[in-house]
Amino acid sequence: MTISKTKNGTYRLKVYIPIEARMPLGIVNSNYYDKRFKTRKEARQAEIDLLTKLNQIEDNEFSGLAKGDILFSNFYNNIWWDSYKAGQTTSTSKPPSKSTIANTKTCFEKHILPLLGNYTIQFLNQNKQVILNLMTAKANEYANFKTLRSYVISIFDWAEELEYIESNRVAKTLRRIKAVKKIQLAESKRDEDLYLTHEQLQEWFSAFKEDLENDKISLKDYVLFYLTFFLGDRKSETYALQWKHIDFSKSQIQLIQALDRYGQVKSTKGNKKTIFSISSDLLQLLTSWKKQQKYELAKFGIISNPEQFIFTYIDTKGNINKPLHSDYLNNKMKTIRKRHPELTHATPHKLRHTGATLAKQAGMSLEAISEALTHSDTGTTQIYVNTSNVVPMAVGEFALQSLK
Repeated sequence: MTISKTKNGTYRLKVYIPIEARMPLGIVNSNYYDKRFKTRKEARQAEIDLLTKLNQIEDNEFSGLAKGDILFSNFYNNIWWDSYKAGQTTSTSKPPSKSTIANTKTCFEKHILPLLGNYTIQFLNQNKQVILNLMTAKANEYANFKTLRSYVISIFDWAEELEYIESNRVAKTLRRIKAVKKIQLAESKRDEDLYLTHEQLQEWFSAFKEDLENDKISLKDYVLFYLTFFLGDRKSETYALQWKHIDFSKSQIQLIQALDRYGQVKSTKGNKKTIFSISSDLLQLLTSWKKQQKYELAKFGIISNPEQFIFTYIDTKGNINKPLHSDYLNNKMKTIRKRHPELTHATPHKLRHTGATLAKQAGMSLEAISEALTHSDTGTTQIYVNTSNVVPMAVGEFALQSLK
């Protein structure tokens, strides 16, 4: 049996557990009993208690562990995870999507479990300074800290709900931790790096046009880039467009859905449904692409119909007419920039910032931009408008003129 002091100032007790004793002790995914304690005295007492329990198990006299002594990792795997997937750990009206579940799993496996997995729920809940130190360090190195924090709080909320602990004592403490890394990244960014100027945007369109004329890209790729910038939408919403969403007679596009990372249709962010009027140039491009796509699909015996996605591709497995991969447009833009190194770095999301910023510079109101970007409020839109407010007349000047 070994007790060692950790870098965080706690004491780690790591003990090999015989196979027959693991299940009674709640040790499912490890060969060891591995816990951290605030003092050496506590670790030593735990060592004595463990010896006693091992002897009791050997003599068939063991009555079980206190519920709070379950490891954080075991509680996550055996108690919280299935409840989370069923939508029981939150107050939302429906369970998380397949894509959200995958992201959550990655978040735990890469960040939370390596940090907290080997502590018991009870120890962390009773030793707020330990979890405060660990999570503060993570906030200094990981930008998306708020997501990690919300999941950790959810774990302790669920432990309280199921009476593994008397109350969640760490939630208030964790909410005091600032997302330092994200703040630092935001402060280091210059406004001009967040969007393309008129000249830089024109260079991108010229590069796409040149590559189209030289058969370096397809008409589909050109229309995809053009339409994504024109709408100022999220690329997942452009990917989800079907021909039934285009009203050629009224020159309108209806934006009502998006694609998740698995190519499955989902609602737009905030369940927004928006109709955009489209220019004659874009309408002509869409008409040309519709005819070409119909011809290309016919080669594979596929008859186009209103349900057909406007943009599809042949995936790496040779599957035909599949919804676009989430990184499809990103990869096309990277390829074009390699051929045109003079281009300023850009991504589909930067195009969204660009549209909002240039529209504001041209005099479009923040409220109108917010509606076009399908935001819930202008506070969110302000993040996308990376330019200074233009004031036609200072308040002092207005006041002086009124005096005259």
